[in-house]
Amino acid sequence: MTSRIFDDEVKGRTFKDFLEANGSSLKAATEVKRIHDKRMPRVHEIVTSHIDQLTKPQSGTIKRYRNHNAGHIIGSTLGNMAIDKVTKQHVIDWMAGLRAVKGSNKPIGSELSQRTKKNIRALLSSAFDTAVEEGKMAKNVAKGIGDPDKGEAREAVYLSLEDLQIIEDAMPDQYKLFIRVLAKTGLRYNEATALRKRDIRVENKRCIIMITRAWKSTDEGEQIGPPKTEMAKRNVTCSLELSADLIKHMNDLRPGELIFTRPNGEFLRNSYFHKYTWQPVINKLVEDGDLDEKPWIHEIRKAHTTHLLQAGVPVNVVQARLGHEDPQTTLKIYARLANDDDQKAADALG
Repeated sequence: MTSRIFDDEVKGRTFKDFLEANGSSLKAATEVKRIHDKRMPRVHEIVTSHIDQLTKPQSGTIKRYRNHNAGHIIGSTLGNMAIDKVTKQHVIDWMAGLRAVKGSNKPIGSELSQRTKKNIRALLSSAFDTAVEEGKMAKNVAKGIGDPDKGEAREAVYLSLEDLQIIEDAMPDQYKLFIRVLAKTGLRYNEATALRKRDIRVENKRCIIMITRAWKSTDEGEQIGPPKTEMAKRNVTCSLELSADLIKHMNDLRPGELIFTRPNGEFLRNSYFHKYTWQPVINKLVEDGDLDEKPWIHEIRKAHTTHLLQAGVPVNVVQARLGHEDPQTTLKIYARLANDDDQKAADALG
């Protein structure tokens, strides 16, 4: 009688199955298993192959997929499993253990958002679908699995005018004007950080921002390209007060220089700003009780939309200012975030 110790239950049960299928001959079972293991691809190989087959993804999608694969699948227990041994429980356990890795906009080891986990799981599920189509897997065991830790999607955070001022005041001096521009114009983050001095026209002491560029994530890295849609190419007029602040800020800039940068003059990458400025500032404001919830930076743009509609600005004007393709997008933001309007309706009939 002999025994063999395995540090992994799945490996142990697999070897036991091979042993029993080969007349309890250790030599025969070892050889058959070696051939089987050599033939059966690993999960990370299936995902890599799936990504390599993608030919028409959206800009930057392949790079994001490769990062998800490198950070969360390759090197993981699940990633190194033979695809014929993966069960739904393995996928659930893997998702529960997902944490931020180097290069993300969160501290290494911190909890990932539900949305990020869902996106990583979707990549795995798509790769399994491809493997099923190619006859390499019997079924997709990742399909239909949600986040095991959180049952409900995150609610949007409404930012009042007072909230926006609190956030601006708490920002380092380097970024106060940047937050003010986002709040007063509704520009997308990647539009605001692509602005150069020559993109701002001054007429009668009023700044008019010409949106013709935006940062985009590509397989070659961050690059300047056209805005998100044709409607996103637009002119955004600034208030006289904001115009005065912008004109003063641009005094010492050359026409081709970026308006908003890191202290060293480099591009203000979203992940950098979120990790080293936005997240610490917002966390402190919530801890101190100045804010009730932690907003995303994109919710500044949504707040701008809501405030304009609450002020009676026509929907078509707000739509053009924000660069929304569909007016329904504008109205959906308003309907979700304008949570004090029902009280106004009740008081109107008071």
